[in-house]
Amino acid sequence: MDKVKELKSIEEWNQLKKESQSKSDIVIFKYSPYCSISAFAEENFNSWISSLNDRDDLKIIKVNVVSERPVSQQIAKDLKVVHESPQLIWVDANLGIKWNATHYNITESALKDKIKLE
Repeated sequence: MDKVKELKSIEEWNQLKKESQSKSDIVIFKYSPYCSISAFAEENFNSWISSLNDRDDLKIIKVNVVSERPVSQQIAKDLKVVHESPQLIWVDANLGIKWNATHYNITESALKDKIKLE
């Protein structure tokens, strides 16, 4: 199982929501490939991912906010959060927000502390 899926369309987002419903949490990482703060957050995000074991009860996705702007905006709308970049949103299987962080708050230690999986 691949640990991270890049979302490229609103249809993929809708399918992910359907597949995850009542089964798995979703961790969404939104980033800009042109932003140094995003690069910092992505490095921390990737380090956190490398420390995870494969899990069927957790979906991890990335969204490039530049090339996939409509997807990023749809996620913000569906989850009722303000769009930011970089941004990490952890939602439960029913799309309830468990944690939302932006910019320099996206660190490996914060991810390990906040996203505790059993």
